[in-house]
Amino acid sequence: MSVHVRTGDTVKPGDALVTLDCPEAAASRTAVATATAALREAQSAFEREARMFEQGVTTERERLSAETRLAEARAELARAQASVGFVGTGSGTTVVLRAPMAGTVLSRSAAEGIAVQPGGDVLVEVGDPSALWVMADVFERDLPLVREGARVRVTMPSVHAPLEGKVDSVGAVVASGSRTAPVRITLDTQELGLRPGMFGRVRIDSPDASLTLPVEAVLLRNGKDSVVYVQQDAGTFERRPVVVAQPVEGRVQVIAGLSPGDPVVTRGALLLDGAADQLL
Repeated sequence: MSVHVRTGDTVKPGDALVTLDCPEAAASRTAVATATAALREAQSAFEREARMFEQGVTTERERLSAETRLAEARAELARAQASVGFVGTGSGTTVVLRAPMAGTVLSRSAAEGIAVQPGGDVLVEVGDPSALWVMADVFERDLPLVREGARVRVTMPSVHAPLEGKVDSVGAVVASGSRTAPVRITLDTQELGLRPGMFGRVRIDSPDASLTLPVEAVLLRNGKDSVVYVQQDAGTFERRPVVVAQPVEGRVQVIAGLSPGDPVVTRGALLLDGAADQLL
């Protein structure tokens, strides 16, 4: 195997990415040449039988037999051409994998000298980094609140300002382990600093959504007032009085006191100690 590109390279349609040595390629190309020759022979035989039939020298049966052999030869050539389509044009055992589109090499698992098998790992991934989607994992319980076209705000540590976008599609299958489904988001503008594999935080607007929190995020102060803690910045938290409904399946609906997107501390960070709230 010879590798012609590196991660980050810009390629044009048809540029060589990887050259493979494939013994099966030679067999496929030989099959095409053999089938092509057989088709020419069958075509000549049929034309000869057709002329002889018109002259009354041969029978209808012989002419039909020649026509059948011609059809079989055409079918065999079509089969051989379909097979060689997987290895491309060329000669011998060489197979060249070429870029299907203009773009950037996003990843490369191909290396000099390694063996590859059909259905194995992707050797070279080519894409357009200026047209990335954002994929968000949404919990199963929240999926009914997500609508296609809903407005989205994406926050990433490496991007200076939140990115605006909308929900493009909602996944139809829930992962059994995480109980989440993928939601694909299209950004309004493409941020040059985005790269595949980055992580961020997504807020999806929904007119049907009610703000809910885990039960452990709502604390009692003085035995009667419900409060939550909202992070202001690193290490700084604000105690916020809230009005909540009765818990349902480990979560409570916030009726008043919070706005969507407020960064509420949900677990393991705060401890109510008597009349004072103490940070752990």
